[in-house]
Amino acid sequence: MSNEKDKQLLPIGTELQGRYRVEQQLSSGGFGNTYVVRNTRFDERWAMKEFFLKGISEREGETTTVSVASASQPQFEAQREKFNKEARRLRKLRHPGIVHVEDLFDENETSYYIMDYIDGGSLKEAVERHGPLSEERVRQLLPDLLDALEYVHTQQMWHLDLKPGNILLKSNGRPVLIDFGASKQLGVGGANSTSIGMTYTQGYAPSEQVDQNLDRIGPWTDLYALGATLYNLLSGKTPPMVSEIQEAEADAFEFPKSMSEQMRKLILWLMNPNRRKRPQSVADVREFLALPTTTEPIDNDDQDNDKTQMPDTPPPPKPTPLWQRLSNGQIGIIGAAAAVLLLLLAILFWPKSHTKDDSSSNSQELVQEIVEAAKPNTATDQACTSPIGDYRYTGDIDAEGKPHGKGTATFSDGSVGLSYEGPFVHGIMQGIGARFVMKNGDTFTGEFRDNRFHKGRYTVKEDGSYFEGTFKDGQPDQGNWYDKNGKRL
Repeated sequence: MSNEKDKQLLPIGTELQGRYRVEQQLSSGGFGNTYVVRNTRFDERWAMKEFFLKGISEREGETTTVSVASASQPQFEAQREKFNKEARRLRKLRHPGIVHVEDLFDENETSYYIMDYIDGGSLKEAVERHGPLSEERVRQLLPDLLDALEYVHTQQMWHLDLKPGNILLKSNGRPVLIDFGASKQLGVGGANSTSIGMTYTQGYAPSEQVDQNLDRIGPWTDLYALGATLYNLLSGKTPPMVSEIQEAEADAFEFPKSMSEQMRKLILWLMNPNRRKRPQSVADVREFLALPTTTEPIDNDDQDNDKTQMPDTPPPPKPTPLWQRLSNGQIGIIGAAAAVLLLLLAILFWPKSHTKDDSSSNSQELVQEIVEAAKPNTATDQACTSPIGDYRYTGDIDAEGKPHGKGTATFSDGSVGLSYEGPFVHGIMQGIGARFVMKNGDTFTGEFRDNRFHKGRYTVKEDGSYFEGTFKDGQPDQGNWYDKNGKRL
């Protein structure tokens, strides 16, 4: 027996574009419907999102065609364009923690896009079925969530609707961000690229988003939503409104007694009503989480231990010893420099008891040894191992047989990339003038540091678009994306 909701959804078995067959109706929201579809040509399962504006869109009789009253057509088309922009933005995002869009097309007088099908359900469903998550489980999810969120921010985009319902779980338990319909992308000069008002979810949106203050939106806006998400996952409760936090501060929250003090402080910091007192970037959150978890002694003069003040800023991290911050390559360079310095000192302070001729002869021999040691040796098709994969190496090597100088690395298993050509420093890919070819054909040219992209150009083979600028942890950081013709995206 059909109901009104069934009439809004495509029937099971409907085929679109001659290859996408509807197998399951997943959900229906204010702006669209989501289905599980199968690509019959390749026998692959995907998720499909259909633009369907609730209260405005209708199906014509028993057909799949979507109709809209003429008076509502402008609103429908404006939101439809926003829907298409969401698909295009997601298509450009290439990160394992972000849902990937495979296809975009028009049919039935509306629009559709095809994206990854994530079969593990959402975190919202996990909490509804099994109750709050353990802090241990949340801490397992956090690194992946932070990585995905930071990548979005490097693209000068904000998600603006981060919440448990928009975080799906892969079959391996790792999280994936979905639904970028509310996201904004910065245009030239930092101005937001659309004037359409922001949608948001109560409890997960800070005041600058609720008040539609576009010029105050930034990474800190998504980080507020991250705090609200953590609170919901750990407590099972709806996050308090901004007004409640402003009035009651920490008392607006009902933290589980089992929650660690560090996690409590993190949530309060993330959800500070004052955007300037929140973390300003994902890096700030990472730095805080790197602090060792310690149990602070209870102040006997403070009997109300449940009263926690809203922190302006968490305590700074302890400085990491220099030797821990140095990479293996940097340590090797320092060690080599020290050895050369000792040899030079030996030359300068050669014992005076030797005759002048002996001293001169021995000094020349030492200098010659240094010169000979500095000459690069070469290797051909040498097997090497690095943190990013095994490879065959041809080029200059140091005294220990490690790649050092100019050379070429060809990855034997193709797990990370196909090849690297450029400078090495004692086994580390590092220096200017490097070229790296990815497994999918994408290429990077520029400067490497510690086996990672540092500064240069990353070109996408599929469409010729490219990012030019600096990289952080191997991901685009400061710079811009361009199309194949050099037009800024």
